[in-house]
Amino acid sequence: MASLAYRLLGPAADAEDTVQDAFLHWQAADRQRIKVPEAWLTKVITNLCLDRLR
Repeated sequence: MASLAYRLLGPAADAEDTVQDAFLHWQAADRQRIKVPEAWLTKVITNLCLDRLR
């Protein structure tokens, strides 16, 4: 997931921060409702990256 954030954002520090934010979202999520964790995390990281780019 860090590679996705890095490709979207560029700087490694920003990518690492985004992955940490995604981890916090994962900890707070109702994981019983998440059927495909990889897809969920990809979506969360993508959204967080887009928010950072705005």
